[in-house]
Amino acid sequence: MERINPILMEFLLRSVIKKLPDIHREVYQYIESMEYQLEEVSVDEKQFLQLMIEKSPFKAAADHFSLHISTIKEIMDEAQMEIDKSIDERCKRIKWIDYTDKLKQSDKTTQRAFIFLS
Repeated sequence: MERINPILMEFLLRSVIKKLPDIHREVYQYIESMEYQLEEVSVDEKQFLQLMIEKSPFKAAADHFSLHISTIKEIMDEAQMEIDKSIDERCKRIKWIDYTDKLKQSDKTTQRAFIFLS
C-alpha cells in the first residue's frame, strides 16, 4: 500500500469510528482516551507500559460499561478489525493525481505543486 498522508489517515480513522455500532464506538473511544491520557503523563515508554498495567484501560472500561473484561477485549478486537478493514478498502479506492506539470505549462510563473485526490 502506498504511504498515506497522516492527516488523511486521521480523517479516515475518525470517519470509520463514527460508523461503528454504538457499543463498539463507545468502548473504543473510551479505551483510546485512557491510553492517550496515560501516554501524556508518561516520561518514557517504560513508564507508559507500567501505567498500562497499573491502570489498565481495559479493566477501567469493563468497570465503566459494567461488562466482563473478556467482553471488552472482544469488542475492541471487533472494532479494530472493522477499522482496519474499512481503512484498507478506502485506501485502495484512493487515486492520487499529480497535475503539477500540466498546471505549470499553463502558468509558467507558479512554482507550486498541485495534487488532487479523487
